[in-house]
Amino acid sequence: MVEKEIKAMDFDLKEILTPENVKRVSDKFNFSNEEDMYAAVGYNGVTALQVANRLTEKWRKKRDMEQEKDLSNAVSELKSLPPVKKRESGVRVSGIDNLLIRLSRCCNPIPGDDIVGFITKGRGVSVHRSDCTNINKDDAQARLIPVEWESALNDRKEYNVDIEISGYDRRGLLNEVLQAVNETKTNITAVSGKSDRNKVATINMSIAITNVSHLQKVVDRIKQIPDIYSVRRVLN
Repeated sequence: MVEKEIKAMDFDLKEILTPENVKRVSDKFNFSNEEDMYAAVGYNGVTALQVANRLTEKWRKKRDMEQEKDLSNAVSELKSLPPVKKRESGVRVSGIDNLLIRLSRCCNPIPGDDIVGFITKGRGVSVHRSDCTNINKDDAQARLIPVEWESALNDRKEYNVDIEISGYDRRGLLNEVLQAVNETKTNITAVSGKSDRNKVATINMSIAITNVSHLQKVVDRIKQIPDIYSVRRVLN
């Protein structure tokens, strides 16, 4: 259980579980030996995570310092980039102006999504959803920077969002979906559809929306159509 927690922190077991380090931690927990400490983990007297945290504290501090240094270097790299003409991405990085900021296509963030900036090498900041798998990796963490939506811009700016609609393949279904979207005063930038042998129709649509609330309004309206099974936002 302790080894599993250490692996989850992405540390080398051989480096962490040295006799000296294990003895140091068992002493800190006031156990007479390491067997007693592991037995305590077994009967929940102390959690495996608590033991793993104590075992790895020196390495975690070192890694945190390295990540802070990497982030500082990355920010310095950003500030050294030549100024660019301001583009209305709808996102800003606090304390840094005239910076190239682009919305990532892998997760297509829109106002209302939790977002984070990723400092690219020589190309400014790419903005991702906080749950995007492309930035939730250890080698990416050191180049993440806080960003926020600019509400003044987002009242008028539109963002392309892909949605996938599933329903029973019947005559007129596509027309009803198009009409429903039109009723929400939403522009459609692309649409395609197909059906399978089980009479399940799949409609893929790109729509121009202003924020998460606008998207939810469109989704809710489509779900009111008879024979619609599901409506979901597509993340590439």
